[in-house]
Amino acid sequence: MACKWIIGASAFLDVACEAWRQACPGLQVERIHVQQDALYEFDLGVLDALSPEKGTAFIAFDERFGNFKRMELMAAAQVRGLRLDPYISPRAMLAADVSVGANTFVADGVIIGSGSRIDSNCVLLPATNIGNGVDVQSSCWLEPGVMVGDGARISARCTLRSGALIAPRIHIGSECELGWPRRYDTDIAGKTVFDPRYDEPIRTYGS
Repeated sequence: MACKWIIGASAFLDVACEAWRQACPGLQVERIHVQQDALYEFDLGVLDALSPEKGTAFIAFDERFGNFKRMELMAAAQVRGLRLDPYISPRAMLAADVSVGANTFVADGVIIGSGSRIDSNCVLLPATNIGNGVDVQSSCWLEPGVMVGDGARISARCTLRSGALIAPRIHIGSECELGWPRRYDTDIAGKTVFDPRYDEPIRTYGS
């Protein structure tokens, strides 16, 4: 029987494992924890023991480090020839023409409207609501209950916290974190952080 290797670290590793097991009871799902050292570097040796001919993989890591660590693990798996399928919950509702990229996680209760595109390595947690014609670019993390209006674009490596409501046709630049529970109704430049500890948004280094 072919394996499904769920590879990663953080609490999201267990979430992804359980989701795959419930959705695919006939599949041999194996949890593979990747160790990190004191500098948070991965020990990638565990990936070398996996044969692409014997199974497929899913990378599970949370949004810490701006989604870059999940992206790093995904790249390491791809270099080794591992196929990375998306996970789409049977309890999610997707229009027939929605595109979902490799290693993307679509949880229970997610709704995605017609013509929308969810790129690779994204995580859409329960009850995320994506409108029609939305473009969510690679390695984004959307928390439960996030709502994205029709025609909006979420650029790569963004994190949208619970309570974020993106108005229609709004463009969110890359590497933003929208932590204020509010309606975002103007375009937001890349590398902007709305941290609930502060009254004003923060532009991070490299902006």
